[in-house]
Amino acid sequence: MQIDPTTLRWYTAVATELHFGRAAASLGIARTRLSKAIVELEGLLGYPLFDREQQGTVLTDAGRQLLDDAPALIEEGDERVAEEAEEAARPVPFRLSFVPGVTVTKWTTEWAERHPDIPLEVRPVAEDARVSGVRDAAVDVAFVRLPIEREGLSAIRLYDEVPVVVVSKDNALSLLEEVRLAELLDEHLVQDPAEVEGWAEQAAEMIEGTRIDMPAPASVEDAIDLVAAGTGIAVLPHSVARLHARKDVVARPVLDLPETQIAIVWLADETTERIEEFIGIVRGRRTSSSRAAVSAPEEKPRAAAPKKPRTGAGAGSGRGAKGAAAKTPRPLGTARKPRPSGGYRKKGR
Repeated sequence: MQIDPTTLRWYTAVATELHFGRAAASLGIARTRLSKAIVELEGLLGYPLFDREQQGTVLTDAGRQLLDDAPALIEEGDERVAEEAEEAARPVPFRLSFVPGVTVTKWTTEWAERHPDIPLEVRPVAEDARVSGVRDAAVDVAFVRLPIEREGLSAIRLYDEVPVVVVSKDNALSLLEEVRLAELLDEHLVQDPAEVEGWAEQAAEMIEGTRIDMPAPASVEDAIDLVAAGTGIAVLPHSVARLHARKDVVARPVLDLPETQIAIVWLADETTERIEEFIGIVRGRRTSSSRAAVSAPEEKPRAAAPKKPRTGAGAGSGRGAKGAAAKTPRPLGTARKPRPSGGYRKKGR
């Protein structure tokens, strides 16, 4: 049970003075406020601290015990309050997660330069947990590999990844610079066939029923181990294959498989100014063009557009070049200068 150290100090004053009035005066608070605090303390503890059947202010046995314990409890409470205040004073970090193969350094570095007072928490997550952190409010944004369940989420696609086949160096496919799906169909796929489009319908092991019934690898590392051992092949996004590159395997682009897509997602109903600012960084907006209030500069008033010269009746002769500056009005009472001989000037002279 945690007791507020201020309440304990008030109780100590009453228990020492054995007089509510003098205790209230020494504390600089109203007597009614002090009495109410003691009653609330007794309610919290579940037992009386003062014997109200006795005349004057008399402590119960429990009250005397609390008076003895009060100094240590007050010290403990002060430390707790100080820790809570320190925790509350810490800036709330901006939190993001990313799936394997995604590199976020460029964007986190830009954030740190723009907002050095707002710390970042960066968390790698597994593919199967790519959106759970956002939905559970454990992170503000997440870099994910599509497709995902989009309900309740906003998403912006960032870039596409080329699929590659990972084979052992002893495999004949390692001699090719690039391959097509048809060239892989006689191989054993070490991962779940559902992860490779067209495999279940076209691969020989699926059509002939010769695929070995064994659990899929628990991780990409396990799949690469099987490939290196010559057990089969794996098809992965290029960035994931690069992340797990080894000397005993090679990766080759598969030209006719669909590319995977990387996107940034967040809760649609929780689009904060910080999220808008980070999205702006990811999309390449400069500080001066950021829409987020976190770092948006003060908008400068636009200069008024210059007024066009009047045309028509009462707007001067109107015979000069288009857009020419208006003539200075002739002062009242002065004579008009005579025109040069030859009448009106010709256009363009």
